Amino acid sequence: MDIKLGVITVLITLAVFMLIIIKGIYNRLEWKYAINPMFGVYIIWTAYCILEIANPNHVQEAWNVSITQYAVYPLVCAVLVPISIKNKTHIHWLLLIWSIFILFAAFKGYWQKNHGFNERELYFLYELGGAKTHIIWSGIRYFSIFTDAANYGVHMGMAVIGFGISSIFTSNKILKFYYLIITAAAIYGMFISGTRAAIAVPMAGIFLFTLLSGNKKIFSIGAIIGIGVFIFFNFTTIGDGNQNIRRMRTAFNPSNDASYQLREINQEKMKVLMASKPFGYGIGLGGKAERFHPKELMPYPPDSWMVNVWTDTGIIGLTIYILIHSFLFVYCSWILVFKVKDFKLKGLLSAWLCVNFGYFAAAFANDVMQYPNSIVVYTGFALCVSAPILSNTLKK
Repeated sequence: MDIKLGVITVLITLAVFMLIIIKGIYNRLEWKYAINPMFGVYIIWTAYCILEIANPNHVQEAWNVSITQYAVYPLVCAVLVPISIKNKTHIHWLLLIWSIFILFAAFKGYWQKNHGFNERELYFLYELGGAKTHIIWSGIRYFSIFTDAANYGVHMGMAVIGFGISSIFTSNKILKFYYLIITAAAIYGMFISGTRAAIAVPMAGIFLFTLLSGNKKIFSIGAIIGIGVFIFFNFTTIGDGNQNIRRMRTAFNPSNDASYQLREINQEKMKVLMASKPFGYGIGLGGKAERFHPKELMPYPPDSWMVNVWTDTGIIGLTIYILIHSFLFVYCSWILVFKVKDFKLKGLLSAWLCVNFGYFAAAFANDVMQYPNSIVVYTGFALCVSAPILSNTLKK
């Protein structure tokens, strides 16, 4: 999505945050729920990000732009979600709001594919150089309303697993059918994006879902689906006449892919440069940072969010980042398996955690921590951390 839209969203988010705080002064809000494990670990991470200002290569403008994804959204979601989302109906409202954007994104992708690009999109492709990565040997990679096809494909993959699982745990038949429509629209968008890493999102999501379910039937169905998808892409040539399926299939055999090999070579070169930078190049300066004119510039593109965290914050920052998110996945999984007794609530929350698990699987291959992915990811963590609160509400 356009960077200006991202800025507007940040301002709206902060404005809503301030309004809720003001409301809380005059009306009783359960502020104790805002102090939770997610808030605690992101306070630690935010402190590290603030210390990065002392990095000799620091550029304040770059820090200001990147801190939104690194710390603002996580902290805001950690506070707002627990005090705002009180029951399953509220979760469905979140899904309905998200679904509107998914439908629009899928329709826009369809429009690009069948009616071409508008003037602004053509400018991105041919003036800004987007054609190099979006018009390739396998065909055109469509990006809808997103900044690029990778961001689009991964986000639609997130919707596939989120709405697909949610449909299973929805009693209302109309709503269930609607979620399945959203799932189908998201599958379409995911494939026309031509983003190979996007297939990792539903695959990883299904894997985690089978582990969280604790149900032999669900485990069997999930295993069958996962194995079936793997066999289809890795051991058959079915659908090779379709450019989108053909490109997705290469994700299962990356060793023969030129772009994958180039990334491997670049990362080896990065290791040499990063050996003397335990704190990285600075927030927002680990890659594609020419416009900020830093003292030192990473000459190789990160091509991965996790690599971007490494080059931005160094091995120390990457270690903290991985430990924080590993803790969140383990903690949230523990809550869902042992603390949530309501079957449908557990299923709805599992859908969000599976979205996050799939997202981070894709983030190892693509730099996709961009608007609006981060909002969905941190909302998902916050919902799962809030599971005990939601369970207590159901008991009342």
